[in-house]
Amino acid sequence: MKTSLKDWPEVFDRIKRVRGLDESEKVLYARSLASTPSERWHMNEIYLRSLGLWGRSALKKLNSN
Repeated sequence: MKTSLKDWPEVFDRIKRVRGLDESEKVLYARSLASTPSERWHMNEIYLRSLGLWGRSALKKLNSN
């Protein structure tokens, strides 16, 4: 079954009864399972940019320590 990020609600319905995960963790897990590798890379890139850990300025911060 080929999925994409837009299909994550369907995947969430399949895993919503998994024990040991709270609601937000299940949503994140469903999104990662439903997304393609390029979509996962894009989500990780956005997350790292929001933390200021992406790009040339991040490299300068890491080298200054």
